[in-house]
Parts: sequence; structure tokens; C-alpha cells
Amino acid sequence: MERCRILAVVGLHFNSFKPHTNTKTSVLFVQKWNDDADAGALCPKVEDYDIFFANQQIESVDNSGRKVYRKNPDGTFLRDTHGHFVVAHDLFNHDGLTEDGIAEAFTEFARKENLSFFRDAPSTKAA
Repeated sequence: MERCRILAVVGLHFNSFKPHTNTKTSVLFVQKWNDDADAGALCPKVEDYDIFFANQQIESVDNSGRKVYRKNPDGTFLRDTHGHFVVAHDLFNHDGLTEDGIAEAFTEFARKENLSFFRDAPSTKAA
């Protein structure tokens, strides 16, 4: 915490790495403290700040390690624009094919926090 800002902690579903392990895994997102504009995206050091927390609720892999796919209302498997099956999870919205997920919630958090690396990103600009 002396060298970087903790941006987010995302807990993955406990089946994420099955069948190899059932260890509960979390991903930690950080940004190095930086007060020098010439060194890159700014992240001025502050003592107190909000951290984004989320947990994956929808399993993308079952207990046997097999992928779980989304289904259409008629029972057929949902496919993306490339014809690939859409894996079930709540990490992101598959280009609008599924509900918003953790990535979209983090984007809103980043906007609210005015995180430097989100300021100019084309995908985050308001229409």
C-alpha cells in the first residue's frame, strides 16, 4: 500500500480453476502511486480512498471443470457474433448479449473515482 493504490479486489467463483484446484482465488488490481505527469498516468498518493470489491456469482466452470454455457430461452446455446458459445459468468456483458457484470460496475466506479487511465478511454466516454 506504500507503493500503489488498491483499485479493486475481485473474488472469482470457487470452481474457476477446476479440475486442477478448488482454491478460492481473488484478483487484486493496483495502480502505482505517481505524482509526476511526465512519468505517465497520474495517480497522486492519498491516505484514504475507496476500493472496488466484487465477487463472481455465476460459475463459468462446473465441479468437474467443464465450461458452463449460456442458453437462449428456447434452450439452444447462446452464441456471440463470431458464432462461439457464450460461457456463463457475470464478469462482463459479452458486448450486450448478457446482463452487465463486474467489469461494467468497475467502469462506473472508475468514472466516479476519476481514475486517470479511464479519463480518455474511448469505451468510457459518454455519448
